[in-house]
Amino acid sequence: MGEKINPELELAIDSSEYSRDNSLYLGYDAEKDTWLLILRYTGDIEDLNGKVINNCVYLLGGFAVINIDTANISILQSDPRVLYIDKANYYSYGITGNYYEKYLSCMSGSFDERYGLTGEGVCIGIIDSGLDIRNTEFAGDGNTRVVSYWDQNMSYDMEYPNRYGVGRIYDRAELSRMYRDGMSPGTSDNDHGTAVASVAAGSETGVAVQSDIIMVEQRKNRNYPDTISIMMGVDMLVRYGMENQIPMVINLSYGNNYGAHDGSGLLEIFIDTLSQMAKVSFVTGTGNDGDRSLHTNGLLGNVSYADLNVTVIGGIGNFGLQIWKSYIDIFDVLVYSPSYELVTYLSEGQTVTGMRYGETVIQGISQTPSPYNAKQLIYIFFQSDSYIQEGVWKVRLIPKSIANGVFNAYLPGESYVTGQVYFENAVPFGSLTIPSTSKSAISVASYDQNTGGITGFSGRGFTTDNGIKPDIAAPGVGITVSVGDGVYAMADGTSLSTAFVSGGAALLMEWGIVMGNDPFMYGERLKAQLIRGAGKLGNQAVYPNRYVGWGTFCVEGSLQGISR
Repeated sequence: MGEKINPELELAIDSSEYSRDNSLYLGYDAEKDTWLLILRYTGDIEDLNGKVINNCVYLLGGFAVINIDTANISILQSDPRVLYIDKANYYSYGITGNYYEKYLSCMSGSFDERYGLTGEGVCIGIIDSGLDIRNTEFAGDGNTRVVSYWDQNMSYDMEYPNRYGVGRIYDRAELSRMYRDGMSPGTSDNDHGTAVASVAAGSETGVAVQSDIIMVEQRKNRNYPDTISIMMGVDMLVRYGMENQIPMVINLSYGNNYGAHDGSGLLEIFIDTLSQMAKVSFVTGTGNDGDRSLHTNGLLGNVSYADLNVTVIGGIGNFGLQIWKSYIDIFDVLVYSPSYELVTYLSEGQTVTGMRYGETVIQGISQTPSPYNAKQLIYIFFQSDSYIQEGVWKVRLIPKSIANGVFNAYLPGESYVTGQVYFENAVPFGSLTIPSTSKSAISVASYDQNTGGITGFSGRGFTTDNGIKPDIAAPGVGITVSVGDGVYAMADGTSLSTAFVSGGAALLMEWGIVMGNDPFMYGERLKAQLIRGAGKLGNQAVYPNRYVGWGTFCVEGSLQGISR
């Protein structure tokens, strides 16, 4: 179709191998032959609504979520106001004695006494699996501190309209009534969201103990959130901060592997764009893929080939393999079955569909670069109506003309698969998940505060264009979290490290913006202050580094030298 369309979407449209539970078709309605897609545009496109586009939800920054007939996608792409058409992808949550962790993050009793910071006057927006507003961790002064709650999973009711046409948004007054009546919005499947919120803003276990809280309970598709629900949640939170003139921290404790990992994906661009529109700071985790063998890279020459050996076990229905390379390099991609039979041969600029090995179907596309990335994506998709043939699939790169030679390859996380798929020749560096590769986000890795060392699970930098990510690291092992009112557990993961930094960002915003010490304490200014105050970790001698970025999270260190 062209360079203005996501190659995964183009492959899905060209394919005849539709499967309802197939990640390639996320956002597709087979009965209506329509797609729910993400649009980047310029100017006024209202004349397309109701004609080329069935309906449109406008987001900030020149983005929109659209419903469109498959037949009209090529028409939409030809419109000069359309910059890019993207499809949704699945995202997964990154979670596998809080007082001790707060102490190590430079928030001791003396810190509380000296600064008196609680997060009051700042809002922490959390896009996650939900929470129970009746939990005393989210209460204060006899009321809930949750000032808005968007249940994206609830059926849309025109009696309670919202601009997104999705779910139900409860305001402060409604939530206060529900709290008094012993009720709570949302679903009961809120353990992850509750844990994250309790670390960021819990009244007892949290960092910003008096901040306002907004929960966006993400719409679930096959038990995982997707790009569209995340983007709408971000849009809602930024609008809330602008309309209510309140500083906003947005906590994003999830990630996926779809993209070039250099900040050029549409979700990352969306975050970067909105970060410049309000007093907002985005905080996101680097993911838990550091030891999961989902990334590899290499240097291809003009003489010898390179093999990507992909192991598939445990009953996999479908998964995608991304290979990102310099556009100046040209090589063919050959896919061999576990019995070493050639199944697929993909050349430059080609699309192949319906290639079979037993019950396994392989499709592939080699597309030109998008308007936002000079790199080229080669996408190979494996699927089966039952299970993909187990064993080692060999993906061979055959050079034809190589000038640069660097390539990076990614497999999906648990959000796509039920069994296990991994590279035999994995490279842990570069295992950051998206959107932690966003340039404006504060990207947070985990470290083991009990041993003073790095963790195996934490996603590692740098970005594929050698951008410094992660920015900072926070405690992430054996963290005390709330899993219900008065019920606590221990948990690990970068989700919790992210929540620590979100709470700390709220404290810095309170000190700067609310208390009038620094009206610009948000965005890049706040990130720079966190980096400046970072501590050192164990035997890590060089900073920044691929494990913890510029160092370990230390709120008091970030205030030293600027506080009055």
